[in-house]
Amino acid sequence: MAAGHAGLVVALAISAAMVAGCSRIVVLHDPLSAPEHNDLGVAYEAEGRLDLATREYRRALKKAPRFGRARLNLGNMEAAAGRWARAEREYRRALVDLPGDPDPPNNLAVALLRRGRGLDEAEALAKQAVALAAGRDSLYRATLAEVLAARGPGPRRAVARPRRARAGPPSRTGDRGRRAPGRSSVPGFGRLRVRREVRGVPTRP
Repeated sequence: MAAGHAGLVVALAISAAMVAGCSRIVVLHDPLSAPEHNDLGVAYEAEGRLDLATREYRRALKKAPRFGRARLNLGNMEAAAGRWARAEREYRRALVDLPGDPDPPNNLAVALLRRGRGLDEAEALAKQAVALAAGRDSLYRATLAEVLAARGPGPRRAVARPRRARAGPPSRTGDRGRRAPGRSSVPGFGRLRVRREVRGVPTRP
């Protein structure tokens, strides 16, 4: 009887110690918002720290899975690593989350072109990006020109080719919507778009 009582006391003591220990567990809180994680990722990318940029884009998406800008930028990181199938997947999701934005169809067209597949779709996407941009940016026309060139010569494509298509640097949108030139993290290709968010509000050129 005494032994049983002693065992009960020991068990209660262990339980109390465990409860006391649990009371000291610290739960870390991430103070950054999804747009702030995205901005931090863009800053890391500008410094060439692509692993940290990828981490921040993923953190942004963990907080806001439908955050199209971070999704687009994560696709760019996959493209930078040569993982074009993964890049295509991220761009397709960004296409849904950023309706009416020319960047997702432009970048998805690039991914399809780099994979050497779906050139019909790539052409349609590149044309969609040009139409959505409404003549604001020759970058989209340069993408379209490259897709058309990949599909081969033809009267229709010769007409569609822009008069001054050129491979320009990507742009990152700053605090006042100004576009500052930057170098793409994707080797040998300067038409993937990177976007920032400022204080949670999308900024446009």
